[in-house]
This record gives sequence, C-alpha cells and structure tokens, in this order.
Amino acid sequence: MKLMAVALLLSGVSVGAFAGTAQSVQFSGLVRNDNSVPVRFDLQVPATQHAAIMLNDGSKLEFFTPGSSGHAKEAQVRLISSAGKTLHEATYPGAVASHSLDYLVCKGKVTYISPAPSKLPSCTSSS
Repeated sequence: MKLMAVALLLSGVSVGAFAGTAQSVQFSGLVRNDNSVPVRFDLQVPATQHAAIMLNDGSKLEFFTPGSSGHAKEAQVRLISSAGKTLHEATYPGAVASHSLDYLVCKGKVTYISPAPSKLPSCTSSS
C-alpha cells in the first residue's frame, strides 16, 4: 500500500512538472534579405524538438522548443549566417505556444521584430 502511494505521488510530481509546457510551439513570420522576396514560414514544432529552415543565401533559421537541445524552459529562434555565425538569437521564456517574428537583413545588418508587424519595412525605408 505504501509503495502504491509513493508511485502515485511520484507520478503526480512528474505530471505537474510538465503541465506548464506546451505540446508544441508555433513559429510564424518571414525573413527578407536585402529587399529580396520574403521567405515566409509557419512551423509547428513538437515539444522537446527543434527544426531549421535553409534560406536561399545559405543562411538558416533554427527553431527550438522547451526541452530541446538544452533549452529547459524556453523556446528560441536563431538566425545563422552561411558562414555559421549567429546573427541574432531570440529567447521566449515561459510556456507561450505561439511566436510571430520577422527578420529584415540589410547589407548584413539584422533587424528583428517581434511580434511581427502587419507590414515589414524594406531596406530602403529602414536605413
């Protein structure tokens, strides 16, 4: 009887520990590089997983959910250059299940906007 009570207590603790974690995280937005055609994305990444999108210029966007690759309680997005350098990193603390973001890259300068605006500025209007 004591063993069953301990088992129930432990199972309750483990359920409670994950109650605040989203089952998946949605990332949506776009990347515009030097006024090229924007690359739009809308991803649903399962909890404890990560995903990446390769962009035409060889750069990539990486998406992490809580519990993936050392990200215990936060989601994260990284913009990585074609040379492998981190251009920008955004962390979203807590158990929010949806994030909207845009990246505008003008002559190598990165502008990150979150939440995503209804209209992303162009490189000429942001200079």
